Amino acid sequence: MRCVRRVLRTALALAVLLGAIGTATQACAGSVQRSVTNRNVSIETIVQFGDNVQPVTIEENSRINIARVIQIGGTGTVDATIIQNGTRNYANVIQVGGTTNAVIGQSGVSNTADITQIGNSTNALLLQIGDMNTGSVRQFGRFNWLAIFQFSR
Repeated sequence: MRCVRRVLRTALALAVLLGAIGTATQACAGSVQRSVTNRNVSIETIVQFGDNVQPVTIEENSRINIARVIQIGGTGTVDATIIQNGTRNYANVIQVGGTTNAVIGQSGVSNTADITQIGNSTNALLLQIGDMNTGSVRQFGRFNWLAIFQFSR
């Protein structure tokens, strides 16, 4: 229980910090989105909090792709999908809600993915195609479902 509280405090502190960044664009109430994209590097960060968290989809096709999604929802459903095609792919999802759903698909030479979910029902799908794949999933809930597929090229 202490670990769950620590994860919650860290996620909330990060959400507040990112919400305070003045140059970030507001995607909708209770949400902050930042992104930088060019041919070589794509970086996208989305932070959402509140009772009405919207589904998130990120697709990145640069050489180096970095995506982070933090969703702190109420008792409803929280959804995140990240698709990355590049040489190096990094994805991180942190979700808190009644039902949490995360899908990460990565294709590249080096793929790294990290999913943390806290909720009554947690669901995660991780697909990595590449020579160096690293994936970690932490689920805290009553009903947990997880599938990991890692293939070399």
